[in-house]
Order: sequence, then C-alpha cells, then structure tokens
Amino acid sequence: MEPLAGKEILAHVLDAVPRERFGRLVAVVSKPQVAELCSARGITALLYEGGPVSETIRLGIGTMEDMDGCMFVMGDQPLCGRKSMERMLESFQNEPDCIFRLSYGGDPGSPVIFPKRLFSKLSALSGERGGMAVSKGEESCIRLVEARDAAELWDVDTEQALAEVEDYLRHRPDR
Repeated sequence: MEPLAGKEILAHVLDAVPRERFGRLVAVVSKPQVAELCSARGITALLYEGGPVSETIRLGIGTMEDMDGCMFVMGDQPLCGRKSMERMLESFQNEPDCIFRLSYGGDPGSPVIFPKRLFSKLSALSGERGGMAVSKGEESCIRLVEARDAAELWDVDTEQALAEVEDYLRHRPDR
C-alpha cells in the first residue's frame, strides 16, 4: 500500500495485468485495505488471517478449478509490465502443460504460470513452500519468458527497494 509515483505499489501491479486475457482474477490478501483496493479495481479479494505462503496458494488455487492454468502475480513488483505478462500468456497458450516464469538474463522470477495439471500439487503445499516447490520433476517443462528489462522482476519489500524503484522511475520517465 506504500505510495509509488502517485499510487500504491499494488495498484501499479493490478493496472498492468492484462485483465481481458483472464477468465478470473483473484487476489489473496491479509489486510482489509488491500482487499478494498483490489475490489475498487474489479478484482475479487479473498481475505485470510495471515500465515504461511502455502495458505495463500491453496486459497487462490481453490478458486481456479475450472481454469486451464493460473498465473501467480506478486503484489510487490510494480515494474512488471503488461507486455511481458501478455508474452507469458501467449507462450502458455502454445504449451499449456508447461510452467512459465518471467526471467531476465536467464534468471527466473515472477510472475509464474502453472498449468491445470499441477493444481492438485499446489493445493497440497504446506508451510512456507511457494508454488515452485511443485516443479520438482518438471524441469523439462519449465519455460522462461524474457522480460524487457531486469527491473520488471524487482520486488519492493523494503524501504531501500522502494527508494531504488523510485530512483529508477525518476531516470526512466517512459516507465
């Protein structure tokens, strides 16, 4: 909810998502004000009381049973661009059984698209295990989609990271 270039960090993320390409948009959040921001942008928010990352995955994936896949987008990556997400979706359409990760210079990051065939494994996660924990044995079917800029993978989870993103935006007015 921290401000960045005139709006909340999460608002940058939500505004970049190519909504028309998705059958359903759901945000798993732990704070009512975050749920309000999502709702104001037409995104269903599922409130949870906090806890391990696997709980957010189970809650979100539980609403996706009838989808072909699910893209996990982190709310703290304000520079992740719409065009990169669209390229990920186009790649997924061509290989709908594979995992797709946004990357830069061969270094994988987020967002990540998981195919439907992995939903049961995602639903079975526990503790602080993130979605990529289900990729064991899937190495031959993990695809990287190159971001246009390394900054698309930056997350803003500290004051220093926020200052770096603000500095980046000051020097890159086209972003």
